[in-house]
Amino acid sequence: MLKVFRMKIFSTFLLFAMALGIAPQAAMAQGFTCGGSGAGAYCQYTGKVSRAYVNESNQILMYFEQSIDLALPAAVGITGITKNQAGTYYISNNPDFAEYLYSTLVTALAADKTVVVQFKVSESGYLRMNKIWLYK
Repeated sequence: MLKVFRMKIFSTFLLFAMALGIAPQAAMAQGFTCGGSGAGAYCQYTGKVSRAYVNESNQILMYFEQSIDLALPAAVGITGITKNQAGTYYISNNPDFAEYLYSTLVTALAADKTVVVQFKVSESGYLRMNKIWLYK
């Protein structure tokens, strides 16, 4: 499965790389914000990917350019966050989403592009990624 996963990531990376040259892009300011409440609570990071990481425990990590203020997620009810330097996603949660997520992170890292990543819950002390946008 890992070999197939790697092949899919590579092919998706190529598609994203080709799309970067023709898709309209928007400049984005960097930052970290949280909003909403209850089931609608979320946090959002806008900035560059400083590192992308995947391990044999099926965990993807995306490192922020700067550490985030842990009081922001807590203020909207997202608790259990103890790691302020990265967001995570476990491949086993949804392998299809994980494939696209990691390929988008690698594309952003390789092309020095801005991403917007949204988080709604915590997992293993990290904010868990659930959406990603790629910008110029």
